[in-house]
Order: sequence, then C-alpha cells, then structure tokens
Amino acid sequence: HAGLEANALMGRELRGATVGVVGYGHIGRQVCALAQAFGMQVLAHDPHVQAADPGVSLVPWERLLSESDHVVCLAPATAETENLFNAKAFAQMKPGAWFINAARGNLVDEVALRHALDHGPLAGAALDVGRGPDQTPSLDLALHPQVIATPHIGGLTPAATEHQALETVAQTRALLQGMTPEGAVNAPNASRWRAATRTLQP
Repeated sequence: HAGLEANALMGRELRGATVGVVGYGHIGRQVCALAQAFGMQVLAHDPHVQAADPGVSLVPWERLLSESDHVVCLAPATAETENLFNAKAFAQMKPGAWFINAARGNLVDEVALRHALDHGPLAGAALDVGRGPDQTPSLDLALHPQVIATPHIGGLTPAATEHQALETVAQTRALLQGMTPEGAVNAPNASRWRAATRTLQP
C-alpha cells in the first residue's frame, strides 16, 4: 500500500508447534480445532472444565505456560482473572514464545507484557484487545516493533453484528419467559436471575 517493495521475512512454522489456549469455552474450543487442523500440539487450561475434545490436553496453568510456543488468552474477564498474565506468568513462558490476547485487556498487566517483550522471554505479541478506549490495545504497546495490534475487530463483520443483535433478542425473550438463555455461563449459579423470574411469574 505504501508503494514500497516488500521484504521477504523468515516466518515460523505452526505445524509441530505447541499452542496453549487459556479458557476452554466456545471460542477456545474453536481455536483448538483450528490449531489441530494446522498440525499443532494443543494444550488447554480452564479450571471450570473437566474434559476436553480429542487431541486437546487439559493441563495445569504452569505446564501450559512453560511448554507452549504460542499462548492464546481467551479466558473470561472476572475478578479472578484480573491481571492473570502478570510478570510471574510471562516469566514462566518459553523463550521465544508468542502471546495472543483476543479476550479482554484487563486480563493482562501491560507493564509486565512490555517488560517481557523488551527483556524476554517473549518474541512477540498479537493483541486485538487492551486497556485503551473501548478495549483497544494501548498505543504504547501497539507501537512496539514486536507487537501486531488490531483495534478490537475480532468479531467486526456484518454477519457477526447481525448475529449478535438477534442473539441478544433471543436471550432476552428466553429470560422474560423464565427460561435459561442459550449460551448462558454458569446458569445453575444465577441466583439473582432465578429470584427475578419468580417475581415475574403470576
């Protein structure tokens, strides 16, 4: 686009590499399936999941960090996951590993990430989210030469936007009818919702 001749750069082989997916929910499962299609070894960590699909190994947090060539953050944003990826976590990762965050910015201590990029062990990071406005990557990290940053566009297509709108309508209808919405997370523990549905019933 700049009208300059492109330089051929040496890439990295995905086949045979190990990917560690943190957060084995719907999106995490899809990423694991894609990684398997590329011939990668797939590790996953999720304290709320007891079993994984064939070819995916559920492993402890420390093992995922120490054995993965690529670590993909897809965990939900909760009080427990605030700064989940901190200085200690980055220090446990393999030298030359890549970190990918497509979840939420508050799962990452950005000062620690910057240090891991400048001083190791990380070779680079890919960020679709961060602590900037509207969950975009912060400019400080987006400008880093070892970072690929996109402005929180992971689900920004016309089809995805339409699907999200219709899904919101369907979930609201289910809630108003006293039913569990499709895709509800930890529905058995939704005590406030259960109390509200009891008051709606005649």
